[in-house]
Amino acid sequence: MPSNKNELAARIAVTKPTDAVRGLFFRVVFDLVEKQAGADALRQVRSGTLARDMSDLRTYPASDYLTLLYAAADALENKLGAQDAVFNACGRACVGRFSSGPGQVVFGILGKGDPQRLFAQTRVAFSTVVTYGQRDHRPAGPKACIIAYRGDMQPAAYHVGIFEGALEALGFKGTVTANTLGIDSVDYEITWE
Repeated sequence: MPSNKNELAARIAVTKPTDAVRGLFFRVVFDLVEKQAGADALRQVRSGTLARDMSDLRTYPASDYLTLLYAAADALENKLGAQDAVFNACGRACVGRFSSGPGQVVFGILGKGDPQRLFAQTRVAFSTVVTYGQRDHRPAGPKACIIAYRGDMQPAAYHVGIFEGALEALGFKGTVTANTLGIDSVDYEITWE
């Protein structure tokens, strides 16, 4: 089943012209599409405004990133499942870029092997890669926290993938539950062992 274009339109409707995402994240999703579905699928996903070259450190419209995620859901449905499974895979791939290679240094400094410490840095980390939204962390016990996202129009399953991938990168098993309050407001309950 194709991705939900009404949902995409609603998410784009809450974006502002100044809302932007670093090119690195576009490139990660492009790589995932090509690896999972091939060059033809990547060409189809990159049609229109996404066809231009993108620099990792420049920012591009968040509405374009949303369009990319939903196009990736269409291209990867046969390989990865319904749109939420694809969004989750995209989130995991994005955090994977930071938790390995040169990004591993930053990931290690922020987390120092402790999920609570890493998730406490969510506000700072996201402020370096997107220009929108607020993220607040609060501990919910020694091995649990809640991260409240406000003004972030990306699908909840995408961020669940980021948090699950971060736990795995630190060597922890855990659960991430998204409690959706609105299209751009979600509380993520994260627990680990």
